[in-house]
Amino acid sequence: MHKTMGRVLGVAIALSPVLALAQASGPAATATDVASTQIQAGLMRALEELKPGVTVSDHLLSLPDIGKYNVGVAVVARPAGTFQNSLSHEKITEIYYVLRGSGTQVTGTMVGGTRSANISKTIGPGLSSNAPLQNSHSTKLGPGDVQIVPPGVGHGFTSIDPGGIEYLIFRIDTDHVLALQ
Repeated sequence: MHKTMGRVLGVAIALSPVLALAQASGPAATATDVASTQIQAGLMRALEELKPGVTVSDHLLSLPDIGKYNVGVAVVARPAGTFQNSLSHEKITEIYYVLRGSGTQVTGTMVGGTRSANISKTIGPGLSSNAPLQNSHSTKLGPGDVQIVPPGVGHGFTSIDPGGIEYLIFRIDTDHVLALQ
């Protein structure tokens, strides 16, 4: 119980600059709801797409314009395995919330990298690389865990345990670069 409350408090503290920005720009005209049925349908779709050779299925479910920024809600499914690829987002903060499964996510500094234009509409502009991250830190993530990845921080799952992993990502988009597809 204390661990869960600590995580919730940590997320609230990390989001305080975003919440302050929201208050400064005035309240949105209405709240945006993302129902459990939408999340479950998105996860089923993502899991169906995980055919052999597919290492990630990532779908934005909602992308409300809050005024000075957008907040994307995405569902992601990944299969079990080991991986080398990492990426970084130039303009997007990502907040991971693990629903099911577990894996090790590495964060750090990306050296080099290739611009990935084909994914910019759903996760924002950024770089990807197969080279190891510098100044890296590994974190084992499992159900209920939260990880916040700021813009410019390289990140990638290096291993995902048997059964795969399913998680929500909340994408804070201050430059309005994301688009629903």
